[in-house]
Amino acid sequence: MASNELAIRFTEGKYATKAEVGKELKMSMIDNIWSNILKYRADFNRYLPIKSIEKNQLVMCVCPSINALVSSSNMKMVRVMREHSLLNVQNGDLRRFEDEALIKGLKSLAAKNEVEVAPTYLRSLIHGDIRDASPSLRIIVRYLDALNFIKNSLTRTIDVDYIAELFSRLKGTNELTEFYRTEDDRSYENRVLIDRLYTCAPSALIDGMMESLFTFLETSTFSQGTKAAIAYYYINYIKPFNEYSDEIALLTAKAILAHSDLGEVGILLPIESLLSENQEEIARLFTEVQKTSDTTYFVNFALKHFNSKCDELLDTLARLKVEAVKKDFYQPEEEKPAPTTTFVVDQPSLFDFGSQPEPQPEPTKVEPRPMPQPAPVREEAKPEPVRREEPVKPQEVKVEQKPVEVVQEQIAVSYIPPAIDEKQALRLEQHLLELDPSLRKHEAKFYARHCTIGKSYTIAQYKRMIGCVYETARTAMDHLVELGYYRKDSSNKKFIYTPIPRK
Repeated sequence: MASNELAIRFTEGKYATKAEVGKELKMSMIDNIWSNILKYRADFNRYLPIKSIEKNQLVMCVCPSINALVSSSNMKMVRVMREHSLLNVQNGDLRRFEDEALIKGLKSLAAKNEVEVAPTYLRSLIHGDIRDASPSLRIIVRYLDALNFIKNSLTRTIDVDYIAELFSRLKGTNELTEFYRTEDDRSYENRVLIDRLYTCAPSALIDGMMESLFTFLETSTFSQGTKAAIAYYYINYIKPFNEYSDEIALLTAKAILAHSDLGEVGILLPIESLLSENQEEIARLFTEVQKTSDTTYFVNFALKHFNSKCDELLDTLARLKVEAVKKDFYQPEEEKPAPTTTFVVDQPSLFDFGSQPEPQPEPTKVEPRPMPQPAPVREEAKPEPVRREEPVKPQEVKVEQKPVEVVQEQIAVSYIPPAIDEKQALRLEQHLLELDPSLRKHEAKFYARHCTIGKSYTIAQYKRMIGCVYETARTAMDHLVELGYYRKDSSNKKFIYTPIPRK
């Protein structure tokens, strides 16, 4: 019973090596314990169609803890993909996110080649602003070219021609004069016969081992993350090229992720850190896999590494979302014109008829007529009739012909539905943005003016009102459905969106 508990502990709690088990138990003789651990793992082992140099079939242990890790990794990648699909193209959020993700990966590649480069320079390389890079940075330019090939070849099978295309782009040539290695490593490790650890596969075995890898990638039902981790280990184990084997292994892993439902997100995931971070730990795990033929040691590490990189991307996406909400929230206040300029009610020329310039409407001093004595004053008073009550005439003309109002047309609908004016719509829009941070400004703007119960709205209406492309409008309306503002139905081969009553 105790042995079974140790087997579960060192498999499910931590997928430990034999040395780690002995160290944790502080025992040197653990053969019986280790055999029980291997027996427990054997029930979950799945054999792969790829073999070691010594013809031992590689295995993958799919015990419950590893299965949970695989599921967690898949969910995080899908979450990154979903958040990436919601990024706004028009305000530059999509470009900023992709630039940041690529720069993270390229910095790791530069560190691997012991080159220091500023993020601004890497951004210029990504956008193609710099064409003639220095010799030390040419590998980065060529690596970007290889990533672009992966992006444009998501439907191609990953086979020998696919790998040849990646290798030619890293070499910077259109025609390959060499491909797989033709010479063996003559180092001391490869001449040892007992407990042999290979630095690379013999050149005569490269072709067959790579073909078995392509078969595994095409036929395996493992998750894409698991296949990417195994492919990365196996290509590093074989080292099929005289140069760039590490980069080819990394690009193949990215291509496997991109060939899944992740698409471009698989390319953006900055797993280039495998080339420069935790190198001692990765070397130790590679050695353990080579000794035991159990790929689980490295797959366990790689999936956790993928998860951490997904977390980094999710942090970036969350930051961009917060910045977008802040921008949408504060921008209207800054752009609003001062309301006082529109209400100039106290102007005397509000009803201006254009012909009376007299600015003296109140010389009523003319009324004391009973003083006949000073005749000259009479003379000066005579100009008073110049006013002649002429301002009254426009008022008489102002008697409008009201009989025109008699025109009343019959309409088919006896009930006119209520509608909110623009002022109310703006208040509702602001209220929605403050109430729901996940709601975007344009979505709130549309919903505030299209939320009548019983009516149905279309993607075309959103497109016309906001002035965006169809795909952006469709994504926004589906996001409103996801947030519970609309119910989505279809009618006459088009989608309609009906408002859902909300408290």
